[in-house]
Amino acid sequence: MLRTLKRTSSVAIICAVTLCTQPAIAQSEKNEHVLDGTTIDWSYDANGARMVLSFEDGMAQYEWVAGRRAGNSAKDIPYRSREMSDGLFVLSWDQSARPDFITLIFDLNRNIMSSTGLIGYGTDNQRNLFQAGTVHSAKRQ
Repeated sequence: MLRTLKRTSSVAIICAVTLCTQPAIAQSEKNEHVLDGTTIDWSYDANGARMVLSFEDGMAQYEWVAGRRAGNSAKDIPYRSREMSDGLFVLSWDQSARPDFITLIFDLNRNIMSSTGLIGYGTDNQRNLFQAGTVHSAKRQ
């Protein structure tokens, strides 16, 4: 019995090491822009800052419509997204000119969102972003 257990444990360790050392499989590019044709109007719960965010042809654009950044906008931002489950999306972009790296999660079934990111990365003003919010509307073509 002990010999069988040792052999089984060795096999389990070999399998675990083999699985952990396999290269990750990348998402195909054709599925990286699942939000194309979508416009999302959302705001942060903590401060009321509100943004309208749109996606088309692999590019994001946004405009802050409320809060201290109201009137600020950006366009032609390359983005990547994935639908994690029905109505649950994760997306990210890197605005190296700002420099900001942002990840947003939208649950369009529950009309909630979360964000995380590095604002001003690599600068003396670098800070972490970690906030929650409300989705006011989401329109998909």
